[in-house]
Amino acid sequence: MSSLALFVLGSAAGAGAGLLAGLIGIGGGIVVVPVVYYGLTVSGVSTDAAAHIAVGTSLAAILPASIVSFLGHWRSGNTDLGFLVAWGPGIAAGVVAAQTAAPHVRGVVLSAVFGLLCLLFAIRFAFPERFRPVLQQPPDGAFRQVAGVFVGACSGFAGIGGGILTNIVMTLSGLPMHKSIGRAAAVGIVVSVPATLTAAFASHAAQPLEIGAIDLPMWAAIAPAQALAAWFGARLAPHLSAANLSRIFAGALAVTGAAMLQSSMR
Repeated sequence: MSSLALFVLGSAAGAGAGLLAGLIGIGGGIVVVPVVYYGLTVSGVSTDAAAHIAVGTSLAAILPASIVSFLGHWRSGNTDLGFLVAWGPGIAAGVVAAQTAAPHVRGVVLSAVFGLLCLLFAIRFAFPERFRPVLQQPPDGAFRQVAGVFVGACSGFAGIGGGILTNIVMTLSGLPMHKSIGRAAAVGIVVSVPATLTAAFASHAAQPLEIGAIDLPMWAAIAPAQALAAWFGARLAPHLSAANLSRIFAGALAVTGAAMLQSSMR
C-alpha cells in the first residue's frame, strides 16, 4: 500500500473515530485500531508488530479528540472536572501497567481480546432497555480505584480510550446516557497521556518514522481528522436520544469486533 493510500485510510479512520468520540465519548480505537492494523499488514508489517503499533498509534491519537469531545460535553452540562480528579489516578495506573506489558503479549491475542470485548459490549448497547442500573451511584472509595484500574488496563491493551467501559460502569450506576457519555469523554484525556508516553518509551521503534509503538505518519493522518470530527459529534450528541446513541455504538462495536476476531484467526 502506497504512502498516499495509507494517509487517506488514516484520515478516514480518524474522521470515523472522531465522530464516535464526540457522539458517544469513546476514544475511537474501535475504528482506528483495525484500520491501522490492516494498513500495516497489507504494507508488509508482521501481524504481531502491526497489532502493537495499531494500539500505540490509536492511543497517541486520542488526546486531541478527547479534549475537543470533553469540552463539547462540558458545555452541554454532561461532565465535570471532579470526575477526572476522582477516577484519573486508578485509570492512569491501569493504562501504564497494560502498555508496559503489551509488547510481551502476542499481537493476535490482543486482537482476539479486543474483538471479544467489542462483541460483548455491543450486546449491552444494542438493548439499553434491558440493562437496568445495578447501583444507585457510581463506585466510591477502594471499589472506585479498582474499577478505574480495570478500565485503564483494558484501554491500554486494546488501544481504546476507556470510554466503552466507562459508559457501561456509569450507566449501570444509574447515570443517564448523556452524562455517562460526558464522563466517558473525560476518560480519554486521562488514558491518552500516560498511554502515549508508555507506548513511545516502553517499546523499541522498528522504523525511522516510529517512536516506540507509535507510527508517526499514521498519527499525522489520524489525529487532525479525529479532532475535527469529534467537535462535530459532540455538537450533535445532545440532539439524539439515549437509545439511538446506544444503538449507533452497538453497530460500530459489532462490526469492529467481528473484523478483529477474523484477523486474529488468520
